[in-house]
Amino acid sequence: MMSWAINILVFSTIVLFVVAIFDGFMYSKGLVRERLSEIMKMGEGLDEEDELKKSFLERLIIPAYKNIGTYLGNLTPREIRNNIEKKIIYAGSPWNMTFNSFVSLQVGITFLLGFLVAILVWKGQIEGSRSVLLFILAVFIGVMLPYNMINSRALKRQKEIQKTLPDILDLLLVSVEAGLSFDMSLKRITEQASGALSKEIARALEEMRLGKPREEALRGIVRRTGVPDLSSFISAIIQAEQLGGNIANTLRIQASSMRQKRRQRAEEAAMKAPIKMLFPLVFFIFPTLFVVLLGPAFIKIMQTFTTM
Repeated sequence: MMSWAINILVFSTIVLFVVAIFDGFMYSKGLVRERLSEIMKMGEGLDEEDELKKSFLERLIIPAYKNIGTYLGNLTPREIRNNIEKKIIYAGSPWNMTFNSFVSLQVGITFLLGFLVAILVWKGQIEGSRSVLLFILAVFIGVMLPYNMINSRALKRQKEIQKTLPDILDLLLVSVEAGLSFDMSLKRITEQASGALSKEIARALEEMRLGKPREEALRGIVRRTGVPDLSSFISAIIQAEQLGGNIANTLRIQASSMRQKRRQRAEEAAMKAPIKMLFPLVFFIFPTLFVVLLGPAFIKIMQTFTTM
């Protein structure tokens, strides 16, 4: 009987001890939950206060403007959307621009030009028949101006990358032949060179540092630039790495090929120069020469006919 009492007492003590620990743990957990809820309520109050401190433009106009761009962007056909997104990426995503912000920019420019035309029509400076043409012209300019800006920026960036690629390859070849690894050579290039290509290489190195495979990181440079010469170079490097080839020989061949292509492009541009000079010669230089050379003779002939 005594043993049963001892067993019941031990069992009761263990149960009470476990309940006490569990209750203390749940109590502390409940306190933490309550504290977190209070902090969240305080943050919500601050957000509301910060939101109320903003101006009417920041609270209503700008979000409505972005929502319009998002709505119109969702209505855009997929092919046009993909084309513009590629142009934005090739341009280096200036001002952190996305497709929706690009559409918002088109809407904003169109609205501004249309508003100016409406003011001119309201003041009577433009007739009603011409106002329709001006509204159409305003819409055309509002749609095409941002696209031309992005397109020209993308072409300029691609030409810059294409022009600096042979020099980058020469630096890369020298670094590899000096005993550095390919990744360390790329890092040395980012430290020594500047420009769009150097920034793209630095971004690829950062992606590799964060765990992305080298092949995927290098192909990401091609997707963000769209330069055919750079694509062929990166494909050759990846193929040499996969097949176990000599990176230095591959770099030497690619550097020689890129220099030859640059020379061919320069010769092609030199051959196109006379054709491009034909228009200013015919319409600007030749008339001036005719006036200087034949002007005195024409005046003399006119004076002779008037005296007769």
